[in-house]
Amino acid sequence: MRYFKTLGIVLLCGLASAGVSAAERVEATYNFIWNGLVVFTAETVVERDAASYAVQMDVRTRGLMRLFSKGQGHMVAEGTLGPDGSYTARRFLSEGRWSGDDYRKEIFFHEDGSFSHWERDWPEEWLEDIEREPVPEDMMRGPDGLSTVMAFMLGQSVLENVEEPLKHRVFEGDHVTEVGIICAVEDGSIKESRHSPMSGAARKCWFDSKTIAGEVIETEKLKEKRLREEEKARKKAERYRKRHQNDDDEDDEEGENDPDGLPIWFQEVKGLGFALPVRAGFNTGWGKVRMYLKELKTSDGLHLEP
Repeated sequence: MRYFKTLGIVLLCGLASAGVSAAERVEATYNFIWNGLVVFTAETVVERDAASYAVQMDVRTRGLMRLFSKGQGHMVAEGTLGPDGSYTARRFLSEGRWSGDDYRKEIFFHEDGSFSHWERDWPEEWLEDIEREPVPEDMMRGPDGLSTVMAFMLGQSVLENVEEPLKHRVFEGDHVTEVGIICAVEDGSIKESRHSPMSGAARKCWFDSKTIAGEVIETEKLKEKRLREEEKARKKAERYRKRHQNDDDEDDEEGENDPDGLPIWFQEVKGLGFALPVRAGFNTGWGKVRMYLKELKTSDGLHLEP
């Protein structure tokens, strides 16, 4: 489940730019590749008009990943847009099935964006394993994670953010996260790939996040359990890799001496009018995973695919 959350965060920081153009609907599909194999897919949709927005993300494990955890999830965020470009979260939904367990969480906000109430139906084991410190009342307000996408949509270009990280707070019902992104001063370049239609000039950015309220209270027993599960997954992946070695002809494009954070490449898409995350690479307990923009569609007719 931690891996699943990490992948979602990668897309949250990136898909964010979608909406600066005139297109009222943008669809983007991302594949996550390990050892040349697709292990995770995320299908995203951003819609907006003059007064409201809606973001949807559907994710699922594929191939190798299903040996460890079979999972699929559906997330929706809805809110309003003000005439001054401000945005206010109104509802967030996250539901799906992970490793045989069904889960659902829905958060509702007042008109001013403050927290109203939530409904959560999680497996008992999850609730036992994730005890958190209380969130201060003055921090219990939107946006939720998907609504944070809107902040980048409203004219705040991540590519202009080259001195200090652009930061936003995210409220998830039982904890608050601060997410930030900062970009290189000049464009670099990404190579052609069989996994994506995107290549050429691109800007490298770095994303990070940290919990600032609602920290997990991890007992020694829970810590030992987590470490056992992570080591078991790592060994299983290593055995699978050795048996099914698959030449991955993609070069690392992260470079050396990177700032702290998760690297993501943004690219200005011709005909779209804004930058979109097109590639990323990050390490897991069982090796490098790379993210690729596989397909892009918009309501005004743009369609890109390998």
